[in-house]
This record gives sequence, C-alpha cells and structure tokens, in this order.
Amino acid sequence: MSETGDKGGGSQGGAHLQPNAEMAALRLRIDALDEALVGILAQRQRQIEQAAAIKTQIGWPARIPPRVDEVLARVLTEAGRQNLDAELAQKLWTAIIEWSIAYEERLMNASKTQANAGAPREGQ
Repeated sequence: MSETGDKGGGSQGGAHLQPNAEMAALRLRIDALDEALVGILAQRQRQIEQAAAIKTQIGWPARIPPRVDEVLARVLTEAGRQNLDAELAQKLWTAIIEWSIAYEERLMNASKTQANAGAPREGQ
C-alpha cells in the first residue's frame, strides 16, 4: 500500500493524490476489520454446515421462516444498539441468510444423495 493509502495508481479522475498518513492508517484499520469479518463469516459458515447435518438427521427443512424472522429482528435490534445503519444490516443479513439457506439445501441434498447411493437397491 502506498502512502496515499491506495494500492496502486494513485489517481482519481486524472488528478494525483498526495500522500496522506492519516488516510493510510485508517485504511489499514479498515483492512484489519475486513479480515476479522471474513474470519467471523467463516466461523458462521461452519455453524451452517453443522445445522445442515442436524436438519438432515431430524428431517427439518433448510428454510424455517420463523427462524429467519427471528434472526433478522435480533440483528436489527443489535444494529440499533451498535449504531449500525438499519438498511445496511437488513440488506447484509438478508443476503447472508439467503446464502446460508441455499448452502444448507446443497449440503442436505448432497447428504441425501450419498445416503441413497449407499442404500441397497430393490431386488438386491
């Protein structure tokens, strides 16, 4: 990263950006937060994988609308407490939830396919 805080180019609309240590330091803090968010999302994904396995065992569907509503309500309450823009929280968690449900469905279908492949066929 350069002193201007950018990773290359150093121009905006044809104008050269002057080095700015304050902006460079801020961008480093943002990059660290991004890294932490990726780590937290990876941990969340591992929990979704466990949920898919349990749901497959107990016969629950991936999408459970009351749980979706519960998660969104809880997140929006926490967003308010943390002074996070409600629209941002709603959009991010809706995307996370929809991705998670689709991922659970893929895992659950793969698990069922594997179970069916191992089951004896009729006449065997």
